[in-house]
Amino acid sequence: MLPMLLLIIAASSRLGAQERPGPYYYHGRTFGSEALYNPASLIINGGFDILQSATHSRDLGTIQFGIGAKNLWRNLRDPFTQINKYGWKRFIGNEVFPLSAKIDQAQYFPNYTLHLLGGGMESRMMHEWYVAHEVPMPTLFTGLTIAAYHFVNEAVENASYRGPNVDPIADVYLFDVGGVLLFSSDAVAEFFSTTFQLNDWSGQPAYNPTFNTLENQGQNFVMKYKLPFAERMSLFYYFGDSGLLGLSFLSGERDCISVGGGFVEKTLRNVDSTNGTRTLSIEMGLIGGVFYDRENSLMASLIVSDRINEKIKLNIYPGVFHIGPVSPGIFVSLGKGDQLIAGMTIRYSPAGLAYRSSP
Repeated sequence: MLPMLLLIIAASSRLGAQERPGPYYYHGRTFGSEALYNPASLIINGGFDILQSATHSRDLGTIQFGIGAKNLWRNLRDPFTQINKYGWKRFIGNEVFPLSAKIDQAQYFPNYTLHLLGGGMESRMMHEWYVAHEVPMPTLFTGLTIAAYHFVNEAVENASYRGPNVDPIADVYLFDVGGVLLFSSDAVAEFFSTTFQLNDWSGQPAYNPTFNTLENQGQNFVMKYKLPFAERMSLFYYFGDSGLLGLSFLSGERDCISVGGGFVEKTLRNVDSTNGTRTLSIEMGLIGGVFYDRENSLMASLIVSDRINEKIKLNIYPGVFHIGPVSPGIFVSLGKGDQLIAGMTIRYSPAGLAYRSSP
């Protein structure tokens, strides 16, 4: 973890290099997805995002974190040896530049969307969170938080695999660090917060003590681009382990209803094991959703897909309804075999509690 930690902290130092305008992404809203945003929720949603795939079990006891962390360290401490085994042409074509439109060779796509844009935005938003909460040394804590979430993400995704793995090399050294540097620019942060309205619409993570599972977590983002020919309509793109393209409609002064459809990751599979290395690709399914947000903070969503684990998922975030002085978030999903998963979250808690009808 040391090279990742040092690089991301060094890159994050640019976030606090001077008095910053803004904020661009974190506004201290007490409703919607922003109400649940904090360092712990970022690490959980981003770090365990891959558990949404049917390839990975949600049972926390089955995660081979130690093996994943050791293999991640071996690859990050000696990147050029691993790339030589993998092949530089293959590495650059699959992981770095969009040289192929084939899905089995498009590992670069999430690198640009999730690591460069999403991860870069998270670094800026997290810095704004620490500043808003008057935490001493916000730049240092931002670097530590961002490094922790990327480390957990890569270690969990590595799972029990032992051997050369160039995916985290591209993720960390090029796109994670690049994203932090990119969004340290005020011009870039302002552009993506205003022109494209980029923001975090992650899940409401919850723990199920009966089966030791993590439910409803996932790192998701939204972008909206205002259409020049329609004053109250925007092009809408929701992405994470899925990509939904559609339209967003302004209702009143603060609220938006968005509708989109597209593709979602169902499972991961190894498509190439040349020279003892591996290249992971995904099996895609269909997905559609309806989203309600206020001031770009997600209030509720209903998603239907042919994902194996979650066929239907409803999320209602804090601020929609109240139980006395408390406004909880709730979620309900229906998975394979009509498996029911439901849970409740509250503001400031890193994770809520969940019910699962079967393992």
